[in-house]
Amino acid sequence: MSTSARGVHVYYADRRHLSEALVAEWVTDDDQRRLTPGMHERRRSEYLAARALLRYAIAQHGDAEERRLPIGATPDGKPQRIAGLEISVSHSGDIAVCAVASEAGGAIGIDVETTEPTEGASIAQRYFTPSESRWVSADPDARFRQLWVLKEAYLKMLGVGLSGGLASLECRIEATRVVARVGSGALPQLALLAGLGCYLGIATSDAAPFALNIERWAAVDHPDAREHFTVIARTE
Repeated sequence: MSTSARGVHVYYADRRHLSEALVAEWVTDDDQRRLTPGMHERRRSEYLAARALLRYAIAQHGDAEERRLPIGATPDGKPQRIAGLEISVSHSGDIAVCAVASEAGGAIGIDVETTEPTEGASIAQRYFTPSESRWVSADPDARFRQLWVLKEAYLKMLGVGLSGGLASLECRIEATRVVARVGSGALPQLALLAGLGCYLGIATSDAAPFALNIERWAAVDHPDAREHFTVIARTE
């Protein structure tokens, strides 16, 4: 999709298609220790599926031992670099996604959203820029989530989380192009992907467009259209 030498690899999975045995095979004792006491069973399942997917992704770019290394995190929860890789992970509902790239290319962030917000327009009016709020109001359900995943991915790329401010990145979608600007710092490279009922955002600190490779992880083949992500817009 790009002539850039650097590639960002995106891996995704539907936790309903990952058996407990498969997840247990990939998560580590360190991952298990990060579970909080009293965590709801669904939250626990979502977390472990995302962690197993991340371990699987790391294994595709290193040796068998590297995927079992402890993964540190910033105070805002961003996974730290491991085995020469920049990594980011997200999960929403049944879908887990992660992004992996060489750390030489800079930071990355990824976010997925499957939930349709009930107050997208009002949230945009309160936390997005006035220009974004007006753009969202024309089609709140879709446009709010499109901007949300791009903003979340950008803040994850920075390693600051929501504390960095949703208005720190202003963007909108024009046909197949993401038009963006930031209040300070370098402009990120952004990509917006769509699946059935969900959106996925990717942000990198690369100066040039990045090549994007997408791979699905499942124990068996499931003809689930929700899992097939396609790029619908990106920065130029």
